[in-house]
Amino acid sequence: MTTPISKTLGFRGSNKISSAQLDHRPIKLRIESSSFIVSEKLRAQNYIESQQMGNITTGSMFQVDTHSFIDDYEEDQPSLDEGPLVERSCRDVIFLIVFIFYIFGMIYVAYLGISTGNPYRLIYGVDSWGNVCNQKNDPINGVSESGKDMTGKKQTFYFKPDFFAPDIPFSDKEDSRKTCVSRCPNETLATPLQAQAFMDRYDDVSICRYDVDTYDDSNVNCADLTILPQTSIFYRCIPEAILSSAKAMAKSATMSVGGMSLGPDVPKKIIADLTSTWKEILYLCAVATGVSLLVVLFMSILAAVIVWVLVLLTIVLCIGATGYCWYNWYTENKDLLSTDVSQRTEEAQESVQTWLIFSSIATGITVIILLILLIMRKRISLVVQLFKEAGKAIKCIPLMLLQPFWTILVLAAALVGLAAIATFIETSGLPTVNNDTGTVSFEQEDMWTYVRWYHLFGILWISAFIVACQDIVLAGAVATWYFTRQVFFKLGCPILKSTSRLIRYHLGSVAFGSFIIALVRLARIILAYVQRKLKGKVGKVAEYLLKVLQCCLWCFEKFLAYLNRNAYIEIAIYGYNFCRAAQKAFLLIISNALRVAAINSIGDFVLFLAKLSSVAIVMAIGTVFFKGKEINYIWAPISVACAVGFVVSHCFLLVYEITIDTIFLCFCEDCERNDGQQKPYYMSKDLMKYLSDSNKAMAALERREQAANKAEDKAKQKQESSKKQDSSQKTTDLTNV
Repeated sequence: MTTPISKTLGFRGSNKISSAQLDHRPIKLRIESSSFIVSEKLRAQNYIESQQMGNITTGSMFQVDTHSFIDDYEEDQPSLDEGPLVERSCRDVIFLIVFIFYIFGMIYVAYLGISTGNPYRLIYGVDSWGNVCNQKNDPINGVSESGKDMTGKKQTFYFKPDFFAPDIPFSDKEDSRKTCVSRCPNETLATPLQAQAFMDRYDDVSICRYDVDTYDDSNVNCADLTILPQTSIFYRCIPEAILSSAKAMAKSATMSVGGMSLGPDVPKKIIADLTSTWKEILYLCAVATGVSLLVVLFMSILAAVIVWVLVLLTIVLCIGATGYCWYNWYTENKDLLSTDVSQRTEEAQESVQTWLIFSSIATGITVIILLILLIMRKRISLVVQLFKEAGKAIKCIPLMLLQPFWTILVLAAALVGLAAIATFIETSGLPTVNNDTGTVSFEQEDMWTYVRWYHLFGILWISAFIVACQDIVLAGAVATWYFTRQVFFKLGCPILKSTSRLIRYHLGSVAFGSFIIALVRLARIILAYVQRKLKGKVGKVAEYLLKVLQCCLWCFEKFLAYLNRNAYIEIAIYGYNFCRAAQKAFLLIISNALRVAAINSIGDFVLFLAKLSSVAIVMAIGTVFFKGKEINYIWAPISVACAVGFVVSHCFLLVYEITIDTIFLCFCEDCERNDGQQKPYYMSKDLMKYLSDSNKAMAALERREQAANKAEDKAKQKQESSKKQDSSQKTTDLTNV
């Protein structure tokens, strides 16, 4: 839209515009087909006196073009001819400082946990007098049985035989004594004489307090009879009767799968199969990696076939289902009409009416789906083209496929370290002596409740931070490829460049975005904790509302994760701060809502099918690979290989997904910044087909290519002519000599 300059600048009648009346700010002026920029550096008087402008009156065709400005007199956006913006500054520094201080706080929390905690309490257990099993202990004041050397005594024995029974209240289990033993009792002790004989035979298995030599069933410091044979599970002595009932329940659930009997000792057989075939499993994992890589490399071809086959199947199924409904209505209605009125039953009439309703609904759904496909056909084609463009980008930057593996390694190392610190925090606490019973328990102060939540939020924040770093590195590399594709010698090492920009300028923005994701995840964890505590204590309506709220938080988290990824792409291109990048990404998503819907629905489904195809190929190869092997369950090693194949395929295709999102956002930015004529597009010719002014843009591109070819031909001709002149001059010189 253009506005007359007399209206814009506030002049009436045929008064001439003087230099004093013109604003010095940049204004874009258009006379018929010519455009001029009046800048602050060039005074308006120079334009008034020029022959091109002459005397400007309200009757002239001189107008101000406001269409190309997003905001009043906004400065021109920076050029991306050299790739993503190079001149940047540090963004969101405050959040980076907060993140660093939070890390220091976690280091202090780790120090507190390590200084007061002991993971052996969680792994091996603690007896009733404060001795940690399988280590040497320090004495506790006022407790004579403390400070014992329990090295080698790894199992914890409970005096109450029904300690692990699920129907016994926890309050009744707190008074149970415990001792550290080197082995669990493996025989039935029903009488005091049998218990005493057992104590005499085994000095390292204490079924009474350590200083008690004679068994007395009336003494609270001795185990209750009858003592049944027990087995060590996670270094805890558990009666075999309880394990037998648990095995029976598990056996009833796993005896048959699809009608096929698995037989007894299923876990042992599975472990034996995995142990004997570990080399073959490694070979299959290597095959899974190769298959996933091939799927990624051929995705640009497969995507087009898959997408259009899915569209065709959707059309055929919709029309077929509608035709089937109308055919049933027609046949039943024909039979009903051919029947005498007196012999027509109510069931037949209801059946005809039902098929008519089904047919109408199916017809409406089919029409809607066909209209959607008709409207979205060009956007579906754009999805296919984006898959092809992503394939080109990955072929140019193949090292991007390794990024998820580095991320997994770093994330796994961080989570292992944080989990180890969490065990120290959970086992922290000072020994508290019960003066009535003489027993010891380790109790935590109220401070440790807040420390747990602090550490948990730190785990969520750090894990989200690591994943976000991967997103912004990949986005920066793909954006570099997009904006410098015409000059490949400028591509360089885009991953290293993107990583350096991240470390130097944008760690604060990543900390900000990951903080938001961690906050929502923490809210979900708190809500799940509340749900577990209130389960069975509130009404059905309250439980339903809590589930709905949990679902809403999950959806909100997914939305924020998608918005964050697009914000990171904007940051990788322009170097914005997080808020501005998120705002820009949100506006681009809203303005391209139909394209986004097509990419997120069709694109994600195609990627999911690609993952399943990788798993299916690995399964087929594994079936042939293990054929004839003497193993119990062929599906056990194949399942492990398929799981690894799915993870590897997910990592590779995650790169593909981020690449598609980045190219799409670069495409939107390209459309917004450039017009394809005065400002050439950065996109390829194939992407230009999906623009509204694609014909003009293609024509302008062809003219520029022709001009470039002519210039190149002239340069070659000039070079050849100069070579000829040089050669002729040399010939002349030789002749003269």
